[in-house]
Amino acid sequence: MARTTGPARVELAEFLRNRRARRQPADVGISTLGRRRTPGLRREEVATLAGISATWYTWLEQARKIGVSRSVLARLSGVLGLDPAERAHLFRLAGHVPPARDTARASECGAPHRILLAQLDPNPAVLTNRRLDVIAWNRGYEMLCGDLGSLPSSNRNLLWLTFMDPQVRALSPEWETEAAAILGQFRDRLGDRVTEPATRALIRRLDETSADFRRLWQIMAVAPARPRRRPILHPRLGRIELETMELAVSDGGEATVIASLAPPGSALAERLSALLLEEADSGGVRLAGAPHGRSGDVVAEHRRHDAMVVGREKGEVPAGEQYHPAVGAAVLYPA
Repeated sequence: MARTTGPARVELAEFLRNRRARRQPADVGISTLGRRRTPGLRREEVATLAGISATWYTWLEQARKIGVSRSVLARLSGVLGLDPAERAHLFRLAGHVPPARDTARASECGAPHRILLAQLDPNPAVLTNRRLDVIAWNRGYEMLCGDLGSLPSSNRNLLWLTFMDPQVRALSPEWETEAAAILGQFRDRLGDRVTEPATRALIRRLDETSADFRRLWQIMAVAPARPRRRPILHPRLGRIELETMELAVSDGGEATVIASLAPPGSALAERLSALLLEEADSGGVRLAGAPHGRSGDVVAEHRRHDAMVVGREKGEVPAGEQYHPAVGAAVLYPA
């Protein structure tokens, strides 16, 4: 049972009072007659609905130094109608690790995510969840790692690809350093969620199939992701170096974009763009990771680069499309 003190305890008390005042009796099925002097719910009503004593809850709102369990916080979250972000905030104020978010939502890729991935082309970029499952990727990433869409969904995970995919492993001239770094980030991302069933299943699969994983996992490294220069043995360009960083997606789903970037206007950026154009000329471009033939998908319609440059200069890119300079195409964002 966690105990917080000082400013966090005061903030916890203020947050509870604020959310109690916001919650209306009708929201929790309480009928009222006449006017109420108390805005929102009364303390006694919150306590009763949460299954705790009114005195104890009053002490909590008075910022007294008392412990509060995760189960009580979960019940209070429900009574006060907290959304996932507010629930996580409540847990942190009380000194607890927030509960896991909805894993289904954490594996979604909405249109804004796909737009971001398309705009990062030709730089390799991938959208992942907390467990490093690959949710979507762009064409630049596909040129590096191949068609991830052809893999079983259980294998579309950066940890699995690092240790078990020969093509991905061959990209790293300093593979040992890369593997140790991604394991440290994996532990840092998950925290106490490393015990979740899906995560344990992934770790067990790797432990059973990779001696390198078993060796490095036992080191117990924990390290947050930091921007760094990453050497890559590109299958078409040879050895290159890209600036790799993580971009948190602020949608409450705990998704992260991992991008490897060439300096804007550099010779390397031009080479990556030219390579992407070659791929486009060979038969069309689509945003990798997007399923085909479904409403709302992001589709990249291939057009000749010179024609699109002329069209852009004349303002002829059709409504509902956005010119993509890296691929010389109009990226469609259908409703």
